[in-house]
Amino acid sequence: MAVETQSRHMDRPADYYSSPAPERVLPPGVSYGCGGAALLVLILVFAGGAFLARGGFTQVMDLVFGMTMGEMRGMYAPDVTAAQKKSLESEIETMRGNLRGERVSVQSLEPVLNAIRRATSDKKLDGREVEWIVAVTRKVNAAVKKTHVQL
Repeated sequence: MAVETQSRHMDRPADYYSSPAPERVLPPGVSYGCGGAALLVLILVFAGGAFLARGGFTQVMDLVFGMTMGEMRGMYAPDVTAAQKKSLESEIETMRGNLRGERVSVQSLEPVLNAIRRATSDKKLDGREVEWIVAVTRKVNAAVKKTHVQL
């Protein structure tokens, strides 16, 4: 059998580095723009973390409850009485005040958030659901008052 020798062209590393630079695909300013955008995102992440660490999270939660109450006002069923609406508004406002005054931790708001989420999942609030949210919120507010008085 005859062994055929094939002529292979093998590049050496020196050939790669001594060859001319390839043509640019993107304009030269694009790399600076992407780097600048990445730097801006990094600065925003650190600034946001600093804001949240210094009590900003309570401000965000206060804003969330304010917006949620605005949405819930449009979900009341006809069987919700004016007294129930007033009671809900009053308890949520008391809780928001406790949150702003740092008398309640964000972790203790979880039952209220869960109750609101479950009650509003069908995009309507009947009287029974309003009373349930009021009861859960009262429980959180009562725990705050007990803790605040003992201090």
